[in-house]
Amino acid sequence: MKPAGVESRRAATLAWYGLAVLLMTTLFALVVRQMLSLVAPSLQTSLGFTDLQIGMLQGLGMAIFACLASYPMGWLADRYGRRLLLAIGVAIWSLATFFCAFQDSFGGLFAGTIGIAIGEAGLAPIVYAMIPDLFPERKRHTANLIFYGGSLFGTGIGMALSGAMLEWLAASPGSLPAWLAGVDSWRIAMVAIALPGPLFFLLVATMPLGKPGAPPSRTLADGQRTTYDFLPYAKAHWRSLACVFSSIFAMAVAMTSGLTWFPIALPRAFGIDPATVGVGLGTAVTAATLIGVFLPGIALKLGQRMGGLPPIRVAGFFVWLAPLPAAFLPFVASPFQAYAVAALQGAMGVAGSALMPGVIQDLAPSHLRSRVLALLGIVNALALAASPLAIGMMSGWIAGPRGMLYSIAIVSIPSLVAAAVLITLAQRPYGATVAAIRSEFPGDEA
Repeated sequence: MKPAGVESRRAATLAWYGLAVLLMTTLFALVVRQMLSLVAPSLQTSLGFTDLQIGMLQGLGMAIFACLASYPMGWLADRYGRRLLLAIGVAIWSLATFFCAFQDSFGGLFAGTIGIAIGEAGLAPIVYAMIPDLFPERKRHTANLIFYGGSLFGTGIGMALSGAMLEWLAASPGSLPAWLAGVDSWRIAMVAIALPGPLFFLLVATMPLGKPGAPPSRTLADGQRTTYDFLPYAKAHWRSLACVFSSIFAMAVAMTSGLTWFPIALPRAFGIDPATVGVGLGTAVTAATLIGVFLPGIALKLGQRMGGLPPIRVAGFFVWLAPLPAAFLPFVASPFQAYAVAALQGAMGVAGSALMPGVIQDLAPSHLRSRVLALLGIVNALALAASPLAIGMMSGWIAGPRGMLYSIAIVSIPSLVAAAVLITLAQRPYGATVAAIRSEFPGDEA
């Protein structure tokens, strides 16, 4: 029999290996997603797609079907195994990407993007549901922050890798095999990014499982035993769920508003080139991400020294700070000041948002965790749809070159305040829900 210390080190090694697999799989998914954006001009050139059709491929199909598939994928993952469903998701989006490469019509490509959306719909919910199975509570928040930060940086990495591949294909047509001569570079790129699919399928299918998450059961009055399913859970703890997810929605509306409209608002307000905005805003977002990912870990450690602070209170602290820099947005007098506001607001928003998966992990019993976390993706998708619409309507009512900046402030500041109020209101029912779950399902702590 192996000593306890050896078993503990082995379990820790397997857990970190599992997290590495989940991060690499997420990066693979992000490369696929970014490639769809980068090949849009090529699709218009080779297939004659309109801007509306490109918008439907990149937005409508992906957002709607990802939203629709998120909860069913979470349900299947909770019922039949998260590792299995994640591996199936990898297979689905890889095959759908391969399928896209051979399409010559809008309908065919739209069907392919739907397949990609369905395959990727369960990615974040399943991954965040698996992290508590891999890591004990004292290390879980660190693993969450690593995965959250890796996902944010993975978006940029995915864009860079996809762009580098397209540049190489455009600059080196002579280095390709003769049988590929005359084939559109976007088709070759789509096939190339689909090829690692079997490797990632095997990596996910063989990664460590951690603690088993079998659905517990409870005894009813008539002596029958039944699974404690989602609807009874949601009915019993609706206050916690409503406050937490409403806060997440309000925060996502505010954060999305800046990222979506700053590239348009700043050239209008200050007469600068859009490319300059891209560099400045990209630098601000990178700084916000770096600061925002590290702040929660520091705050949680300080909270432990103060006797222990639950993640929801730490998240609430950062959410309350987010409206402060946003309040200066209507008064910025230069692009630099606007970038500073974006960086500070973004850092607080990232810091608060990075802790929310851990908050939801604590709220949900293990056997329902994928389904509850699936709501996170649905809420973010709804915010992504609502925010551009709200600011677009608002800017139509406010004339002048700074009208868009004012519109961003009018939408984002109340949203941030609402997010802060809601996360504060959530703390008492959240504590009651966590206590009830740990009492009803002993040993089920995330």
